[in-house]
Amino acid sequence: MLRWRKLATVLRREYLSRVKTRAFWISTAVVPVLILTFAILPSLLITSTGGHYTVVVVTPDTPLVAEIQRILAASEAADTGLVGKLDVTLHQVEPAADAAGQRTELKRQVVAKDVNGVVILPAGILVDGKAEYISTNVSALRLMGRLERAVAAAVVHQRLTGAGFAKDKVDALTRPVDLTAVRIAEDLSESQKGAAERSFMLSYVLTFLLYMTMMFYGYYVLRGVLEEKSSRVVEVVVANIRPTELMLGKIFGIGAVGLTQYALWVLVLLNLTLVGAMFGSPLTEGQAAYLSPTLMVFFVVFFVLGFLQYSAVYAAVGAAFNTEEEAQQMQVVASLVLGLSFVLMFPVMANPDSTVSVVLSMVPVFAPMLFFLRMTIQSPPPWQTVLCLVLLVGSVLATARFAASVYRVGILMYGKKPTFREILEWARRS
Repeated sequence: MLRWRKLATVLRREYLSRVKTRAFWISTAVVPVLILTFAILPSLLITSTGGHYTVVVVTPDTPLVAEIQRILAASEAADTGLVGKLDVTLHQVEPAADAAGQRTELKRQVVAKDVNGVVILPAGILVDGKAEYISTNVSALRLMGRLERAVAAAVVHQRLTGAGFAKDKVDALTRPVDLTAVRIAEDLSESQKGAAERSFMLSYVLTFLLYMTMMFYGYYVLRGVLEEKSSRVVEVVVANIRPTELMLGKIFGIGAVGLTQYALWVLVLLNLTLVGAMFGSPLTEGQAAYLSPTLMVFFVVFFVLGFLQYSAVYAAVGAAFNTEEEAQQMQVVASLVLGLSFVLMFPVMANPDSTVSVVLSMVPVFAPMLFFLRMTIQSPPPWQTVLCLVLLVGSVLATARFAASVYRVGILMYGKKPTFREILEWARRS
């Protein structure tokens, strides 16, 4: 039977000893900045892929080159500040009788940085659709993709006009489609402006926040146990409190530190949203539809359950070994499992209702991140939410029981590093 007063004493000590430190307040201020950096940096890098490029086009078909340039100009006009302007200028060159010599000379120009690349359009391109792009950098995916789409569209245009269709008719029939992403909220309201970008940003940021804080505070538990064990303070402590009470007090206390940090971040976010709404900032426009109270409640629920699950494992690892070096192997295993959840978030984000996504999000070790990720994209069926929480709670209880058994024996053991079989034997006997 747990003595809740003893447990509360440990909880209060673990909580206050961390909240009063400078490290807590520095991390509270720095972590949101780092997360925003991770979220915004990819967009800035995409913007840096813009600029002016000069490309030589080897073909005798002047109308084809003019059509390619027209399509490129239309694409440039559609560029936004998010992705940066990509300006491509084409210079037509007639094919020479000495094709090999001309190719060598053009390659020299590319290497000398006189031009960025060379597109070779053979005479039979309207029939077989074969073309070449020559450059020192064939990993400039944005430039190459734009050139490929422009050449393909221009070839289709030329084929149709060559088949006798009127040019204005061809322009009308091949006009590109502007697909606008419309996100539907639970109340059936619609939002269009930046819906796709905001949905991705919310999913990525919140899931990344779960990943970082669960790993960070779980490791806090491990370090705390190792420090007490190495300094032999734990021998004095367990003379007045049971090992299980000590373990749960440490886990709950450090978990409360994490919840305090979340509360501070939410308060800052609410204030920023309020100020942004007062001044009509586009950064906060429509955020209320995404950051619903229900979603925030589940964010806390999944953090608590995920933290309890992983921190119990970290506590058992800390109790079973004597130094951080000895515990490193088992610690890496737990970290890799948590990290695998972060890797799997991208296929789940792409298709949250697929069988694979549903099954993965139900696995307790992945559920805190993957199921919550699905909730940020669209609401799963209620039965899936209930089943996920039941499985996760069951996993937390089973993990806590296993960890308590290992902790009870390992917290007072010194010297020999235990094997995995011995750790399982401790759990079986307890």
